[in-house]
Amino acid sequence: MANRFLLLVSLMVATGSSSLIAQNYQALHGSSYAGSLGALNNPASIVHVPFAWDITPIAVQAKHATNALVVNNFSLLSPSGTATVNLVPGNEKRFLMANQDLRLLNARFRINTNSAIAFGASIRSYQSIKTAAYNWQDSITGIKNFMQANPAASPIEAALRATAWAEVYGTYARTIAETENGILNAGITVKVSRALGGAYITADNINYTPAFIHNQNGFLLNSGDAAFGYSSNFDEFDNGGTAAEKRKRFMKKTWSTVSADIGAEFIIPGQSDGDEYAYDLKIGASLLDIGYNNYQYSTNSVSATFNKTGISDSLLDATFQNIESAYQISDSVAAVAGSVTNLGGKHFHIFQPTRLVINADKRIGNHFFINAELTLQLAPAFAANKLFVRDMKLASLTPRFETRGFGVYLPATLNNNMQFWLGGALRAGPVLLGVHNWANLFSNNKMQNGGAYLALTFRPGRKKEEKESSASDRIRGGRKSGKGGRNLGCPTF
Repeated sequence: MANRFLLLVSLMVATGSSSLIAQNYQALHGSSYAGSLGALNNPASIVHVPFAWDITPIAVQAKHATNALVVNNFSLLSPSGTATVNLVPGNEKRFLMANQDLRLLNARFRINTNSAIAFGASIRSYQSIKTAAYNWQDSITGIKNFMQANPAASPIEAALRATAWAEVYGTYARTIAETENGILNAGITVKVSRALGGAYITADNINYTPAFIHNQNGFLLNSGDAAFGYSSNFDEFDNGGTAAEKRKRFMKKTWSTVSADIGAEFIIPGQSDGDEYAYDLKIGASLLDIGYNNYQYSTNSVSATFNKTGISDSLLDATFQNIESAYQISDSVAAVAGSVTNLGGKHFHIFQPTRLVINADKRIGNHFFINAELTLQLAPAFAANKLFVRDMKLASLTPRFETRGFGVYLPATLNNNMQFWLGGALRAGPVLLGVHNWANLFSNNKMQNGGAYLALTFRPGRKKEEKESSASDRIRGGRKSGKGGRNLGCPTF
């Protein structure tokens, strides 16, 4: 019953709720060993790579950040059967951001010294919750208790967004200019997406005032607007048929869209005998996830204005007490709202987390590098007054040591909610394993902030790579410079 009340409070008076939290294989950003995964952060990065090809059959990542709840008695090193998840008491704005992705059959191939391609498939999801400041205590079990705990609250506001999609992508990148000062590469990724599921809850300017009701103190709901929407394909799981039939109907009610990434990278070559891909500094900029996902509203989706008189706290509790389905939510909203619009059959868009990423990767010694990155969220401006999700990252600094078969990475990140994490990753042969926040391993109450990633990437062996490079050099006429860098003669277009 408590969880049911929490959902209703999220919908009606925007007190927030709880959930778990894209593409962010942070250790590999800027690295020559990122391969096809590097295209996720900058399409241009796949050109200046000292391997003819690489294949990542699987990669998985999850990240989450919140101040709304805490996971107690659990860490990655000491999982416990007594773990609990509790809402954090106090008076403050609440947030939760999360993303997950599963990468399948990603690959990169060098066409020649000047160009490369990459492609693959993935399933991605983002969730976010944001609320106005409110007071939450463990004693709150319903809407009336919430109003009593916040008797002089400012207008209550909150937003919940969730979107998931599958995509296939293709990346092409090439060198567009090459001078004595450096190499300029550019790339583009085109993605065909299939929107798997989307949902949102929005509550704006919900006001209530103290009142004397039935000879006792209470509250009356005065005004406010709310909307509850989700994609119609989820309703198929409530209809009859086998699991296979339900999945078929689910996918039939999904729609495709096209999105894109674009990027550029400037490389200042470095001194390294026999390595034409050595560099001193790489500076990159990319625009990622330019696009949106398209969903059809379920018939249970509604938009409501709360201007009906006589709606008391006790009536709200009674109306929403035994909710078992999405239909009952929309039906209950209609019972207490003055004006209700059913959204069923229409389409809605949730914009992907469009952002500008600026990256600098500096070689500081033999096998030692340091990477700095800044992420600027463009979705709030790109999709103003529309539905969108955001990536949580703001800035990062990642020192690393890496060789062909081994790498150690220590990323430090700052997210948009000013949370600072120290993470780490290890690459041994084809396996990359990383955590976004070391506290997930060693603390028993920090699992709500952090996450982890795992990738399996195969590259040609050293002898095979040397053989392929030698053959490529013969075909290209042995394109090498006298200083160990790539051909740094006249500009090449």
